[in-house]
Amino acid sequence: MWVFKGLLFVVLLIALVWFFMTNGNQTVDINVFGRQFLDISIYWIVVTTFLLGFATAFVLGAIREIRFHREIGRLKKDIQAKDKEIAELRTLPLQDLTGEQQALAVEQEPGGE
Repeated sequence: MWVFKGLLFVVLLIALVWFFMTNGNQTVDINVFGRQFLDISIYWIVVTTFLLGFATAFVLGAIREIRFHREIGRLKKDIQAKDKEIAELRTLPLQDLTGEQQALAVEQEPGGE
């Protein structure tokens, strides 16, 4: 799989270099939110859109990571609470049987008098 990714990267890099070699001297006019930008090099358009896409992906990835870390923290607290409950249940003393309960237990034992 890493070979395929490497070859794809090289092909895209060659395509990008070829694109800039053939279209490097072209300029475009852009209208962004009502503002006009005239005679901007296509190189700057590609770089700007790449950086905007990278920034968007970075912010969305950071939000996802923050949510994951928050969820991990909540689950760790839940595990600690359950471990504490288990430890408390293990250390509970055995209850002493009352006189009536002892008599019933003796009667129910096989071979008991």
